[in-house]
Amino acid sequence: MICPCCGERREISSSECAFCGAKQVGPPLAPPDVLMPKLGLSFAALACNIVILIAFILAWIFLDDAKVGRALLVWTFGDGYELTKSLIKADQSLPYYRIFSYDAYRLASVFSLGAIPLSLGGIWLARRAARLARSDSAGFGGGRTARTSYGLSICLLLVFSSVTVSSIPRWIAKFRAQRVAATRASMYKLHAQALQKYYKEYGAYPRELAELSFVNAEETPQQDYWEHSFEYNPISVVASKGAGAPWTNYTLRSAGPDGKYGTKDDIIMVDGVIVDSENEPDSITDLPAPKKSR
Repeated sequence: MICPCCGERREISSSECAFCGAKQVGPPLAPPDVLMPKLGLSFAALACNIVILIAFILAWIFLDDAKVGRALLVWTFGDGYELTKSLIKADQSLPYYRIFSYDAYRLASVFSLGAIPLSLGGIWLARRAARLARSDSAGFGGGRTARTSYGLSICLLLVFSSVTVSSIPRWIAKFRAQRVAATRASMYKLHAQALQKYYKEYGAYPRELAELSFVNAEETPQQDYWEHSFEYNPISVVASKGAGAPWTNYTLRSAGPDGKYGTKDDIIMVDGVIVDSENEPDSITDLPAPKKSR
């Protein structure tokens, strides 16, 4: 039995606790006639589903400056109250907001990182609770709650898993666009802080990027996001009687995500302007007129 003073177990036949010395003053209480079944597992499984649903609804309504929540208030009560009038005055587009489902889909794709593991935990708890309720109905209850939680957990798992799978192409395209944008930013920085600086100093573009050290611009980025070196080609469209013509134009090329030059995903800059690979100049006659140095 359990000692009521220290909580340690002691022999029923002993009249004194060996741990704290408390003495027994009467016979042990009789066990209750009816034992309440344990409901912890079934309620824990149900709690997993409730947490997912409540957290998702609250995030859907109140995140992003509570735009969905404000729009729902305007939809529900109209524009006849002071509260809704002030909301419409602050954001004139609220009465015309119609993309609630898209907001929910976009939020679910992010929410799935936590919702999927939690729903899996709810499935495991519900199955265990239902199994214990069948095998020991006197000691464990909540069989109906466990079955309901199991079905709800399966539905949540299917919904969030479907959203995650359907969002994979969108996330891939987003990451690709971010990397391309970072590469373009590096190319613009190289043009503005290095190549133009060299052109203003010498009246021509350098023969190769290594010559940017002459104007202390060697620290400017010379690689794309994928750590491939830019391909730099200076071009002269001005005839010269001297030994060499000045480099009045240039092309700067990134190999793109595949790391291979000459493919459709190449990122090409001509004289500081990003152009499509289809519109890349085929010859020097397609290049813009040369710049005049002052």
